[in-house]
Amino acid sequence: MEPLLDEAFLARLSNLKVIAKGRRKGKLAGVHASPRVGVSVEFAEYREYAPGDDFRHIDWNVYGRLDRVLVKSFVHEADLPIYLLVDLSASMRLGASPKARYAARLAVTLAYLGLRGQDRVGLVPFTDRLLPVVLPRHGIGQMTHIVRALERMPAAGSTSIDRALSEFVSASRESGLVFLLSDFLSGAGYEEGFSRLYHRGDEVVVIQILDPDELRPTLEGDVVLADVETGRRVSLSVGSGTLALYGRRLGDHLGRLRAYLSDHRTPYILAPTDVPLEVLIHERLRAGGILQ
Repeated sequence: MEPLLDEAFLARLSNLKVIAKGRRKGKLAGVHASPRVGVSVEFAEYREYAPGDDFRHIDWNVYGRLDRVLVKSFVHEADLPIYLLVDLSASMRLGASPKARYAARLAVTLAYLGLRGQDRVGLVPFTDRLLPVVLPRHGIGQMTHIVRALERMPAAGSTSIDRALSEFVSASRESGLVFLLSDFLSGAGYEEGFSRLYHRGDEVVVIQILDPDELRPTLEGDVVLADVETGRRVSLSVGSGTLALYGRRLGDHLGRLRAYLSDHRTPYILAPTDVPLEVLIHERLRAGGILQ
């Protein structure tokens, strides 16, 4: 089994950084832009002087040329809290390469990139509720806390993305960049949970992690299927017709998820566990504008 923390692999990604499309407030100097106006390295725009503006921000050269009193506005650089929400329900332990392990390795990679960019990074594992959280912190030492938490938490229990996201919004006071890693195979909904994130102003990136056998099953003949989250068992005789029906229903399920996220301008990445993590990072996350 591949380690969660592979220093050689992470070193090959050292030129990448997490991109946030929106501008938001933060607490410390970092690499993401915030709408706070003040002294900064990034000039934003000119605007007309208004009573109370700092005289030091008046551009006297412009005044001399145009006889207009204009003030320079700057974009204050601020850190961006990054939340890694990782589904650790029982369905995530399935697969020749368990989905939970793939999700954990991806979460560690994203944590590393965020921390290198001077962001605060936190881990929020969940099932149908939140599991013990690693609060967002700065510094590469945060990697140790995130890796230890992921190593200690087995994938078990049922899933409720709605409930988990609602608990997350209630428990965390600050909006940020939310990476949601899940197989999205729960029969329960997700719209209410997402709406809470959107209402608070979080930026969301969804990464759906599936086993190749879930995308292209190879079963045939008489089988008994067991739902690992509910324990329900179903006897089936699997042939080409059954597989075709499964393919249509899975396609409909994935299509609804993609359409919902597209309507809310939320990046969506499909991550089959047979896709090497380095390929996923470079070819899918970079292409999607999530990393740069």
